[in-house]
Amino acid sequence: MSVELVKKQGNKYLLQVEIELAPTSMLSSEEQIQSAVNELGMNATQLALNQFDTSGEAIIKDGIKMSSKGKTKKTIKPRMDQ
Repeated sequence: MSVELVKKQGNKYLLQVEIELAPTSMLSSEEQIQSAVNELGMNATQLALNQFDTSGEAIIKDGIKMSSKGKTKKTIKPRMDQ
Protein backbone atom coordinates (compact mmCIF):
# COMPACT_ATOMS: atom_id res chain seq x y z
CA MET A 1 0.00 0.00 0.00
CA SER A 2 1.28 3.44 -0.85
CA VAL A 3 0.06 7.01 -1.21
CA GLU A 4 1.77 9.22 -3.76
CA LEU A 5 1.39 12.89 -4.64
CA VAL A 6 0.88 12.75 -8.39
CA LYS A 7 0.16 16.37 -9.28
CA LYS A 8 -0.15 19.80 -7.67
CA GLN A 9 -1.93 22.58 -9.49
CA GLY A 10 -2.46 25.71 -7.40
CA ASN A 11 -4.36 24.57 -4.32
CA LYS A 12 -5.43 21.28 -5.92
CA TYR A 13 -3.57 18.08 -5.18
CA LEU A 14 -3.94 14.74 -6.89
CA LEU A 15 -3.03 11.86 -4.60
CA GLN A 16 -2.85 8.27 -5.80
CA VAL A 17 -3.45 5.27 -3.55
CA GLU A 18 -2.31 1.73 -4.25
CA ILE A 19 -4.03 -1.02 -2.25
CA GLU A 20 -3.34 -4.74 -2.31
CA LEU A 21 -6.55 -6.60 -1.51
CA ALA A 22 -6.49 -10.06 0.06
CA PRO A 23 -7.90 -12.60 -2.42
CA THR A 24 -9.27 -14.93 0.28
CA SER A 25 -10.33 -12.65 3.14
CA MET A 26 -12.85 -9.84 3.02
CA LEU A 27 -11.83 -8.78 6.55
CA SER A 28 -8.18 -8.41 5.51
CA SER A 29 -9.26 -6.48 2.40
CA GLU A 30 -11.35 -4.11 4.52
CA GLU A 31 -8.42 -3.57 6.89
CA GLN A 32 -6.13 -2.77 3.93
CA ILE A 33 -8.70 -0.29 2.58
CA GLN A 34 -9.07 1.37 5.99
CA SER A 35 -5.30 1.63 6.39
CA ALA A 36 -4.91 3.16 2.91
CA VAL A 37 -7.70 5.69 3.49
CA ASN A 38 -6.12 6.69 6.82
CA GLU A 39 -2.72 7.17 5.17
CA LEU A 40 -4.32 9.23 2.40
CA GLY A 41 -6.03 11.39 5.03
CA MET A 42 -2.77 11.94 6.90
CA ASN A 43 -0.99 12.96 3.68
CA ALA A 44 -3.80 15.35 2.70
CA THR A 45 -3.84 16.86 6.20
CA GLN A 46 -0.07 17.38 6.07
CA LEU A 47 -0.42 19.21 2.75
CA ALA A 48 -3.18 21.39 4.25
CA LEU A 49 -1.12 22.17 7.37
CA ASN A 50 1.88 23.16 5.25
CA GLN A 51 -0.21 25.93 3.64
CA PHE A 52 -0.49 27.67 7.00
CA ASP A 53 3.05 27.06 8.23
CA THR A 54 5.38 30.03 8.43
CA SER A 55 8.86 29.91 7.01
CA GLY A 56 10.36 30.94 10.34
CA GLU A 57 9.50 34.63 10.43
CA ALA A 58 7.80 36.08 13.51
CA ILE A 59 4.06 36.68 13.55
CA ILE A 60 2.81 39.88 15.20
CA LYS A 61 -0.81 39.95 16.33
CA ASP A 62 -2.33 42.61 18.59
CA GLY A 63 1.17 43.87 19.36
CA ILE A 64 2.33 40.45 20.58
CA LYS A 65 5.30 38.93 18.78
CA MET A 66 5.14 35.16 18.32
CA SER A 67 8.09 33.29 16.91
CA SER A 68 8.70 29.80 15.67
CA LYS A 69 11.42 27.35 16.63
CA GLY A 70 11.37 26.24 13.02
CA LYS A 71 10.53 22.82 11.73
CA THR A 72 11.73 20.47 14.41
CA LYS A 73 10.80 16.84 14.83
CA LYS A 74 8.82 16.33 17.99
CA THR A 75 8.11 13.10 19.80
CA ILE A 76 5.19 12.68 22.12
CA LYS A 77 5.02 10.03 24.81
CA PRO A 78 1.53 8.89 25.72
CA ARG A 79 0.56 9.54 29.31
CA MET A 80 -0.01 6.36 31.23
CA ASP A 81 -2.57 7.10 33.95
CA GLN A 82 -3.07 4.31 36.42
